[in-house]
Amino acid sequence: MTKNVTEVRARSVDIDPLLEAAVWRAQSDFLEMPGLKLTLPQAARLWAFDASFCREVLARLVESRFLIRSRDAFIRADDRA
Repeated sequence: MTKNVTEVRARSVDIDPLLEAAVWRAQSDFLEMPGLKLTLPQAARLWAFDASFCREVLARLVESRFLIRSRDAFIRADDRA
């Protein structure tokens, strides 16, 4: 059985809803708590994510320039002094 090319393309651009929900949740927490500064292990515990998934969530927020990474912690880009 061959797959329709359109179906393959649609699947390749699908956004993982679980990841997107996690990014939204993390972003909301940083917005609600100005000055929040979290290490990767702290963030994983706060949101009950495994380290790999949490790393991906934080990477998305850094890529979007919402967060910055300072030495060992993540902070909102707006909050840096």
